[in-house]
Amino acid sequence: MEYHEELYIPMGIKANRQVIEGMEVKEVFLMGVMVCITVILCALYYVTFADPIGTFFGGLAILLSSYLILKKSEKDNQSFLDMLSHIISYYRGRKHYAYIHLNEWE
Repeated sequence: MEYHEELYIPMGIKANRQVIEGMEVKEVFLMGVMVCITVILCALYYVTFADPIGTFFGGLAILLSSYLILKKSEKDNQSFLDMLSHIISYYRGRKHYAYIHLNEWE
């Protein structure tokens, strides 16, 4: 039996239950909210401009972009929305100090 002194770090362990591959319960709920918003926006666009082709492709673009934003990648188990929330929390947690220019030679 061989003994390895390497550290084993498990990767790809999912913390929550996935409903669809790459989407957990929170993402599926947000996707449902995006579908509702898309239906409302497409209905308003169709009532205003009476353009069925523009309505279809506009709704399709909104749905596909929201799916890409909410889907988690296999490599690091983070979605684009998760990365944005991490960036925002990082910049909110940083300490900002006012710069005071002093003459250091006097």
